[in-house]
Amino acid sequence: MTPVRLKAVGDVLLWTRNGKKPFARIEHELRRKDLLFGNLETVLTESGTESRKRWINSNPPESAGHLKDAGFDILSLANNHTLDLGREGFEKTLDVLEGHGISYIGGARGDNPLPGLIVERNGLRLGFLAYTRGMFRSPPGVTVAKLKKKAVIEDIRVLKEHCDHVVVSLHWGIENVYYPSPDQVGLAHAFIDNGATLILGHHSHTVQGLEEYNGGLIAYSLGNFQFDTELFKEEVNSTMILSVDLDRHGIQGYAVTPCVINSDFQPEVAEGRTREQVQRWLAKCSDRVRNGNVTRKWWFEEVGADYLTYNLESYRYRIRQHGFAPLVECGVWLLTPFCLNCYAGLIRKRLKQRHTGGHA
Repeated sequence: MTPVRLKAVGDVLLWTRNGKKPFARIEHELRRKDLLFGNLETVLTESGTESRKRWINSNPPESAGHLKDAGFDILSLANNHTLDLGREGFEKTLDVLEGHGISYIGGARGDNPLPGLIVERNGLRLGFLAYTRGMFRSPPGVTVAKLKKKAVIEDIRVLKEHCDHVVVSLHWGIENVYYPSPDQVGLAHAFIDNGATLILGHHSHTVQGLEEYNGGLIAYSLGNFQFDTELFKEEVNSTMILSVDLDRHGIQGYAVTPCVINSDFQPEVAEGRTREQVQRWLAKCSDRVRNGNVTRKWWFEEVGADYLTYNLESYRYRIRQHGFAPLVECGVWLLTPFCLNCYAGLIRKRLKQRHTGGHA
């Protein structure tokens, strides 16, 4: 049988500068596929009740035409922006996607657990699931799938009975960091061990490593793809397209197309030295994961400062806007075990830098 080529990209925002079309410089590459997946990091309406948070991502419904023109077949709605305009914004987004013939996973109408999506191409049946981390509740009448280990494993096992391969999309991890946590590595391994073939991660806004494991493939984070990168570090301009060829026996091969996001927030294929830089960076991130060098102590030393700084800034904004409630929430957050581990990691890192003259 002819293998199915699945192409996958990370976070899609649909905002651009200077009236540019989001995918104008990359459509030729995206359309060389049997299926195209992405994470939709915005609602497709400008009406609804705004969430009490710093960043609200929304676009007019006609912007879905860009997704259709680029060839997107499946989009994950399981992320921290899918309820930015509440139930109304979420349901209107579903209406818009359905009107454009684009399938979605990780969110749906109703209060029941979500079934997986099964898509058939070239005689191969692929099942898709999507989940998100995050401290939020789905409003009555709609459901966004939360990442809970036992439930995900059960979903994988049930879906695998009806298809050849299961693809799991995970909106997880810590923003602005370049390595998955040891807990993420363990979760990904567990999902592969219980029947998943491919894990597609996102949310960190950075490209993270790839790992082949037990016949499956894990992309810990596909990074931003079409996104406003001014909010992030310079390295976040790097992104990629992951291409995976599958047949009934499993993954027959995969490849990465290095890309960059330009000043108009459009992704384009990286060339020359820039392409080599993206490849080297991805290889560095992948090697550390593959070699088992993402230890708990090391990881908290790496992420502690960025995690605390980013979230404190977010809390400061929310406190200025909404007062007492987010202030109390911030106080509780500062005493969570995760933050305590970040403090310890930050102290260890500074002590190492002092000992080595600032070169740790």
